[in-house]
Formats: sequence, C-alpha cells, structure tokens
Amino acid sequence: MKGAVVLVVDDLKLFVQMETSLLARAGFEVLTAEAGERALELARQQPPHLILLDLNMPGMDGAAACAAMRREPALALTPIIIMSARGSREDRIRCLEAGCTEFVVKPEQPEELLGLVARILAARRRKMTRISVVFGVTGKPGGRQIVGLASDLSGTGLLLVSSRPVETGAVLELEFLVPKIYHPVKLKGKVTRARENAEGAFEMGVHFVDISQGDQESILDYIAA
Repeated sequence: MKGAVVLVVDDLKLFVQMETSLLARAGFEVLTAEAGERALELARQQPPHLILLDLNMPGMDGAAACAAMRREPALALTPIIIMSARGSREDRIRCLEAGCTEFVVKPEQPEELLGLVARILAARRRKMTRISVVFGVTGKPGGRQIVGLASDLSGTGLLLVSSRPVETGAVLELEFLVPKIYHPVKLKGKVTRARENAEGAFEMGVHFVDISQGDQESILDYIAA
C-alpha cells in the first residue's frame, strides 16, 4: 500500500531511524515521534493509516498511548502495532486491553517488520465480509439474545450493527463463526462507542475483553488469507 502514512513511535532514535528508512524505501510516508504524548498529538493532527508503537517508553508508554488513541473517534479503528523487546504474557494482555491490533516482539530482521505492516494494511483495505453475531448484554434480566451483523473484524474487536441500541460501556456476550475457516468464537466485548446511522440502525464499536490466544489467531488467519 504505497503512499500510506505510518506513524513510528520509539524513544530510541536509532530504532526510529532504522524503521523510517525501511518504510520510506518501501514507498510509505513516515511520521515519527519519540514519546507517547507527542505521538498522540501527531495522530490527532494527521491520522495515519497505521501506527507502530514501542511499548517501553518513559512517561506515556506504548500501552497508555494506544488507549488514549482509541478514545479518539478518528483513531478508533486505526491499526496499531505495539512492539516490545520481550514478549511477556503480562505485556501482551495489557496491550490488547489497551486496544492494539497486534502485540509483537520486535522483529530481528527488517523484512519481517515490513511484511507485518504490509499484511495489516492489506487487511484493512480489503472489504470485510459481514458476519452474523448472536449477542446479549450481561447483567440484564432475561438475557435476551439479539442477532446483529459485524464488520471490521480484527484480533481485538469488531463493528457491530443491530436494530436495537446498546449503551456505551455495556459488556456483551458474543458468539460467531470466523468466516471461511468456520472457527466458533464465544467471548465478551465492551461497547466503546455507539451511534445511530443514517439508515436508523445502531452501530457499536466493540472491544474484546477476554479473547483467547487461539481465537485471536484464528481471526488473524482469516484476515490475512
């Protein structure tokens, strides 16, 4: 996806320079920041197509920056990759809860990073198949099951459309089949934003809160196919 804008964020200038050079040679337009606060400011001013965040930065680290970006309407669905020198389970959980698209250990070979960026951007460009989702709001008497349609499926969330409104902050129990590979997924998701569209249906951004690694890998396999 040549011409796409990628925001590279790392407090180490050497990594910023290496990643910028690699992406620029591949035809990407690159923005850079050396702190989470500056990255948030830049992303607000010029929303990029993809954001590469280093996890371990002083002040606002990658996870905190990602969470702040997800609260911005223009950045709510922007692919965000958080990278770390170590891939601990605790770091992965924290970054996924912050809303990142993927959490990865920093690639040893530059080509691996370029391949990851290209794959994520290609998935975002492709028109996603709408899938049927059965869901209910946790904690509500009766636990009525509702059928909705989902698009923009990612490893951390989806866009849900339903004829019934659901309030922001509600926790949903969701069930659906991953298209093509027919992998059944049952998990919980939190409504991060909700609005009524021009057709009178209700659109809800849903962030997965307890997705298993196996379910997430199945979703990512479908997106990458």
